[in-house]
Amino acid sequence: MSITDGRPVKSEAPAVKSHTFQLTMEEARAASDIVIGAFLVNGLSTYVLFYLGDTRSFVSLALGKKFRDAPGTLDSPLEVEISDDHTVSAARVFRMSVLNMFGERFLINLVLIPLRGLKVIIGIDWLVPNGAMIDCERHLVKVRTQSRG
Repeated sequence: MSITDGRPVKSEAPAVKSHTFQLTMEEARAASDIVIGAFLVNGLSTYVLFYLGDTRSFVSLALGKKFRDAPGTLDSPLEVEISDDHTVSAARVFRMSVLNMFGERFLINLVLIPLRGLKVIIGIDWLVPNGAMIDCERHLVKVRTQSRG
C-alpha cells in the first residue's frame, strides 16, 4: 500500500517467481527424478506428476476448463518459468481441488498455466504438508493418510 495525495492507494503486489517444465508423457516416464501416475482430480481421471523441483502445484489450462468450479485469483501474481527463457504470468488458482489417490481424498490448490502433455504437476506446496515421500528409483509416492497415518 502506498499513499498518494494523502489517500491510501493499493499498490500492485510483486510477482512471486516459480518454475516448472514442459514434458511429454514419454519424457516423464523416462525421467529418473520424477514420478507420474493416473489419479482423479476434481473427479476427472488425469496424469499427475510428482516433482520436488516445483514450489507450487499446477494444472493445465485444458484440464482446468473441465472443472465445474471457477478459479479464484492468487494474492500475488506468479511468474512461472515453463521452459528455458519462457516465462508466463499466472494469476488464477483452483483452491481446494480434490485429489483422489490411495482411496483417500486430499485437498490441493492448483495454479492454472499452459502445460503440454501433463495435466497436473504436484509440487512442494502439497508434498511437504502431506508427508509425501518420493522414491524415484522405484517410481513410488508414499503419502501420509488420515486412515493410515
